[in-house]
Amino acid sequence: MKPFSKIDEGLLTEGLEYTIGINDGTMFNRVIYKGIKLFNGKPMMCFETEQKSQLSVNPSYHSFILEDNTQFPVPEDFQSNNKEGDTKNG
Repeated sequence: MKPFSKIDEGLLTEGLEYTIGINDGTMFNRVIYKGIKLFNGKPMMCFETEQKSQLSVNPSYHSFILEDNTQFPVPEDFQSNNKEGDTKNG
């Protein structure tokens, strides 16, 4: 059994890309769900942005989470030194 399974109930999948909304109207686009971590004993949903910044969201403050219908991100998607048109694997 996963820790915190009663909290997240499997609604989010680690490694998938989401758009999340906070109850103050703030939206975060294209963030990757990394899992749940404790902060001062409270579970926080953890995400990673395209710039490799960590975003932690208190579940009681989020308004919505939308799974993005884009391709699954790969590490190369977040490397700023990739040039458009580069081919992978030959």
